[in-house]
Amino acid sequence: MANGMSGLYVGMTGVRSNQIALNATAHNLANINTEGYTRQQVTFEDTVYMPVMTNDKVTTPVSGLGVSISEVRRIRDTFIDASYRSENSRLGFYDAQYQAVNEIEDLFGEMQGVTYQSYLTDLYNSLNELTKNPTSTVARSSLIQTATAFIDKSEAIYEGLITYQTTLNTEVRNMVTTINDLGQTIYSYNKKITAIEAAGVEHANDLRDERDKAIDELSKYMDLDYYEGPNGEIIINAEGVPFVSLNEVAEMSTEYVTGTSLVIPTWPCYDREVFTASSLAKTSNETDTDKGQLKGLILSRGNMVVDYTYVAEMPSSSDYDLTTTEGLAEYNEDYAEYEEKQEYYNTYILPSQVLTAMAGFDYLVNGIVTALNDILCPEKEVTLTSEYTDSDGNLVQADKYIYTNISSAVLYNRFGEEVAGTQNSNGSYDYESEEKLYSNSNGDGTGAVAFDSVTYSLLDLDKTDYGMDDDRTVGQELFSRANTERYVVTTDSNGDTIYIRNNLNDQKYESYYRLGNLSINSAVAQDLALLPLSTVTDKEDFERANELVDAWDVKFGTFNIEEYSKSTFNSYYNNFVGKYATWGDVLNSYVANQENMVNGYDNQRTETTGVSSDEELQKMIKFQHAYNASSRYVNVVSEMLEHLVTSLGAI
Repeated sequence: MANGMSGLYVGMTGVRSNQIALNATAHNLANINTEGYTRQQVTFEDTVYMPVMTNDKVTTPVSGLGVSISEVRRIRDTFIDASYRSENSRLGFYDAQYQAVNEIEDLFGEMQGVTYQSYLTDLYNSLNELTKNPTSTVARSSLIQTATAFIDKSEAIYEGLITYQTTLNTEVRNMVTTINDLGQTIYSYNKKITAIEAAGVEHANDLRDERDKAIDELSKYMDLDYYEGPNGEIIINAEGVPFVSLNEVAEMSTEYVTGTSLVIPTWPCYDREVFTASSLAKTSNETDTDKGQLKGLILSRGNMVVDYTYVAEMPSSSDYDLTTTEGLAEYNEDYAEYEEKQEYYNTYILPSQVLTAMAGFDYLVNGIVTALNDILCPEKEVTLTSEYTDSDGNLVQADKYIYTNISSAVLYNRFGEEVAGTQNSNGSYDYESEEKLYSNSNGDGTGAVAFDSVTYSLLDLDKTDYGMDDDRTVGQELFSRANTERYVVTTDSNGDTIYIRNNLNDQKYESYYRLGNLSINSAVAQDLALLPLSTVTDKEDFERANELVDAWDVKFGTFNIEEYSKSTFNSYYNNFVGKYATWGDVLNSYVANQENMVNGYDNQRTETTGVSSDEELQKMIKFQHAYNASSRYVNVVSEMLEHLVTSLGAI
C-alpha cells in the first residue's frame, strides 16, 4: 500500500513540474517581441528518495518520489553583457563628438552651397577693385558692403558656436537627470528582486530583465563597473565611484564653471567633480577611458568660452637679435611663455571640437581685421616712464606695463585677480602686464605698484593716410570694437596732437578685436570719404590700397599645432575646415566600428537570450505530452489502488 501511495506521488510531481514547464514556455512565447526579455528555461531535478527496507548491506535500497523543478532560470551570458555595455559606452563617447563635428561643419556651410569661403573671396575681390581707384565711391561702397557681410557672417558663425555650446550644456543637464533616474530605477528593482527572492522559492526573472535593460541604457552614458551581490542586488560603480549601492543611489548634480554659464556634473556626496579637467585631458583609447556619452558631450563642449587670445603664437627668431645676450634672453623668455601657453591649449582646448573652432576661427577673423586696420591706421610703439593723460586729465591705460625687481611673488590686477611674476636670480620678481598692478586684491585702485616703464601704440602721423573729407580725417579704421573708439586723442608734452591706441571700452573694460565685439566702423559706413586712402598731398594712395590686397598673401599663423610653418588667410581657412573634415571622417569611422561591435554583441546576446517560436513550440508539445503521461500514470495508479481497496474489502 505504501508503495502504491508513493507511486501516486510520483505521478503528481510529474503533473505539477510539467505544468510549471508549460507555463514557462507559454511565458516565453508571449514575450517573443518584448524588448529586453530573456528566454527562461526550466531545469528538473529528482525529489527526495525514501528507503525501501533496511538490511545489513552497505547500500540501502531506496525509491524515488518523483521529479521537481530545480529552477526557472534566465538564459543569459554575463560575459557578452559586459562586452556589450563596455562597447556601448565607447559608442556613446564617440557619437557625441561626431555629432559635434557635424554641427560645426554645418555652421560654415561648406557642404550646403553658401560657404564662408565665399565671404572671404568677396572681401578680397572688393579690396582688389579698390586698387584700381582708391577714391572711387563705388569701390569704397563695395568694400563696406562686403566687409559688413564678412563681419555679419563671422559673427553669426561664432554666435552659432556659442548657441551650440549652450545646447550641449542643456544636454548635459538632461543627461545627468536621466542618469539619476536610471540609478533610482536600478535601485528600486534591487529592492523588489531581493524581497521576492529572499525566501529562495522564486526567481524574479522579469524584474531582472527590466533591471538589465536599465543597466544597458546607463552604460551608454557612463563608464560602469558592476557586480551582483549575494542577495541578487546589482552594485554599480560609475566613473570610479559607487553609484548604486545596497542602501542608496549617489545621485549626480551640476554646478556652474566659475565665470561661465556652463555646468559640470558633480558627486555632491563625494564632494568632487565627476570629470576633472586633468582626467578629461588624459582621455584616450589607450587608457580605456574613452567611454560614456556624458564625457563625450563635456569634452566636445568644453568648460569655457574662448577666443583668439588662447591661441599660442610661436616667436620668430628673426624678430630677435640672437647675437646679443639680451636678445637671446628675450627670445628664450618669450619661447618659454609660448610653450606654456601651447601646453594649456593642447590640454584644455584642442580636445574640444567647439573650443577649437571658437579659438581657431576667431584667430582667423582677428588676423584679417587686424591686418586691414593696421594698414589703414599705421602705428608706432613708444616707451615712456610715465603714463599719458587724455584731454580731461585722466590717465590713459597703456598697452604694456613693465615692473622689475619687485619683492612680491604675486601682484593683483584691478579686478583682484592674482598675477604671477618671473623670479630673478637675486630673488626678486619681474612683471609684464597689459594693465596696472597692485599690491593688494581690493580692486579699488589702492596699493598701486610703481612701474619702470609703459608702452603705448600711437598713430604714426608720418605714415598715415587721410580721408577725402574737408577735415582730412586720420585714424579711421575699417572694423571697430563695440563701444570702443580706436584712439584717445590728446596732446603730448610738446602740445602736439597725438592718437593713442585705446584699450578700454566705454565701461572701462578691456576691449579686443574679437568675435562678439566686432562691427563695421559706423563713421566710415556713413561717410565713405573718411576711409584714409589719400596721401598728405591729397592724392589717391594706390600703394596703400595694394597693401590691403597684399595682406592676403602674408603668412600670419597656423591652425595645425603640429606644423611650424604659417599660412595665409585662405590656406589657414582651408586647413581649418580640412581639420574638421578629417576629424569628422575619423570619428565617423570610430562610430561605425563601434556600432558594428555593439550590434555584434547584441546579436550574440539575442542568439542566447532570444525566444525562438519553433523551439518553444517543440518544448510545449514535449511538456504537454509529459503532462498527459503523468496524468495518465496518476489515473492508472488511482485505479489500481481503488481495485485493491475494493478487492480487500470484499474478502
